[in-house]
Amino acid sequence: MTGGPGEPGGAAGTDHVVVLLRERPPAAVLMRLHRLLRLGVTDVVRRVAEGAPLLDRGLFLNDRLPLAALLRDVLATVEPFAHELHVLSPGETPSPVSRTTADALEAMLATDLDAGAAVRPVPDARLAALVADATRAALAELPADVRAAPCAVALVTTGEGLRPYLSVTLDDDGRWDVGAGPYAVVGDAHLAAVADAWDARGHLMELDAAAADAELTTRLATMEQALRLLDVQGAFGAGDARRRTLLLVATMPPEATDAGFARRLNPAGRLLDRWLVEASECPALRPAAPSSRPSAGANAPGTTDFPAPVPALAELWRTCPGGLLLDDGTTVYGPDDLAERNETFEVAEYAPGWVLVGDDSGGSGYLMRRPGPRDDPAEGRAAAEVFRLGLGALTEDVATAGEFVTDDLVGWLAARQQDER
Repeated sequence: MTGGPGEPGGAAGTDHVVVLLRERPPAAVLMRLHRLLRLGVTDVVRRVAEGAPLLDRGLFLNDRLPLAALLRDVLATVEPFAHELHVLSPGETPSPVSRTTADALEAMLATDLDAGAAVRPVPDARLAALVADATRAALAELPADVRAAPCAVALVTTGEGLRPYLSVTLDDDGRWDVGAGPYAVVGDAHLAAVADAWDARGHLMELDAAAADAELTTRLATMEQALRLLDVQGAFGAGDARRRTLLLVATMPPEATDAGFARRLNPAGRLLDRWLVEASECPALRPAAPSSRPSAGANAPGTTDFPAPVPALAELWRTCPGGLLLDDGTTVYGPDDLAERNETFEVAEYAPGWVLVGDDSGGSGYLMRRPGPRDDPAEGRAAAEVFRLGLGALTEDVATAGEFVTDDLVGWLAARQQDER
């Protein structure tokens, strides 16, 4: 595959998909195609007039998810106008035999689409409030000196999603040994009181694999929300005092995804950094190819001083100051690229309140909410969510129009780096 999303010449040696537009659309549609395909408007007009492919991309490469998203956006845009969709073998030219439909092409790509679909966690608000109340009561049973200066406060469950218990550690050699030490289980009678409400959601062992995974995701998000409610209420202090306590949602045995809860629940700082290095099961993000395109200067001196608009980028830029480019084309911008891309795609106008943090090299961008001026724990999950949306379809309602990708950008990238090895 060469060039941008609309550039001709599907990858040699593989089938490729071709979109032909047989009539010139109005100016508004031309502008949308310009934004989707990163082609000049005059180039779009020329291709329509000459019968040249509007889009020509290789199939069955390592970019099937972004390609499918791009195709959906392009086909929805040209649907009212005469157009053709072809799947061609290497060296084949469009003909009646090679024509296909959008539904048939979607089915062709469905396996990867289903495997790659991420579940957006939605906590059970009522249950989160019950767990928060029980946790507050359990914390009150700690000795005063421990209650004033805990190192880690964790709600812990198992891979079966059993009702959580509270574990607290001190700032000593066992600071990361959640589930061990003198306060391995604190005030459990209070958490046991929510067991009926917790178990009313059902038993994971009685569900199929997909439903069980979705239910476990909901339960973990509920535990996260319970700790967030307490944090918003000031249960763990403010300012420097708050930064001395690490809030955790933990599974036993530990999982790589535990790092995402820690990132969303805690302010950036030394304690969180230490836990991520010393205790997290999440693979470490490693420096790799910068995201910079030839026109941008992500490696220019001083760019790391550019303020990160979202916390996840601040963490990423410490390891990858020029941004990050994965083998499959997934790009997360460095400081210079970020400013240039947000200006180019007029994100502030079309998607106010959102930041374009990267793209999939297939016509869709990765967007995150721009947080408020203060570090507000109530925004923790919302500020961490990443959505994928066609760059020609930007809207202020990205969360509804886009596809949920992850709520832990750094962890998601690190896991994908590990898969590339």
